[in-house]
Amino acid sequence: MGQMDGMVAIVTGASRGLGRAIAKAYAEEGASVVISARGQSPTGLAGTLEETANDIQTAGGDVLAVDCDVTDAAQVNEMVRQAVERYGRIDALFNNAGAMVLGETIMDIDVPRWEQLMRVNVNGPYLCSRAALPTMMEQRRGSIINIGSRMATDPNQGGGVLYSASKAAVHMFSYCLADEVRDYNIAVNILSPGGLRSEGSAAIPWTQRDWHERVDPSAIGPLAVYLALQDASTFTGQLASRFDFGTTWGPGV
Repeated sequence: MGQMDGMVAIVTGASRGLGRAIAKAYAEEGASVVISARGQSPTGLAGTLEETANDIQTAGGDVLAVDCDVTDAAQVNEMVRQAVERYGRIDALFNNAGAMVLGETIMDIDVPRWEQLMRVNVNGPYLCSRAALPTMMEQRRGSIINIGSRMATDPNQGGGVLYSASKAAVHMFSYCLADEVRDYNIAVNILSPGGLRSEGSAAIPWTQRDWHERVDPSAIGPLAVYLALQDASTFTGQLASRFDFGTTWGPGV
């Protein structure tokens, strides 16, 4: 028996890195997983949605793969429609899709790049949450997990004006949304995973200086599973840091 038997979870940005790791962790715990990502990644990084789906199916899991740009409301609504049509419910939404611009000043970042990152990092969680919430509200239970960062709260972490601002927005969005949907027994939490050894991180030169301190994305699986199991009566409106898992939050705490 898995901890998520009978549950349905949506994971965005699931073609590689953290998204793929979380989708696989959910499937291993018995959930039916709806995975999404853009059909053509502008980053050119390795990893596809089909590869993630194959990994889950090979391990005996149930998966539905949907090409989806989280900045496009029509595509997001269609992804959620397909999820509900196939499975009849949505128990967890893991808003993982994101973009990163680090080490650049405000004068380095032109308007299109600013707007694009904000659309992915801020509009994406808004659109996906707004699309999934009616189903969760009808169920009167659900869990939304948004990806936060230490860079949202500490300017010395090196996030810069754009990335740090986007993650600060995600933090406040999550806190306020948690209050909005509390009466529907829906949890909304922020997961701050810390440094990861992902494809995206490997492409950033300065991450090599602390590569030895970073963890494989699979290490975040148990944290994401725990958060997916929560509702408004157990754990909501929290900034859940990897470094505090098992001490201030998590099973048995």
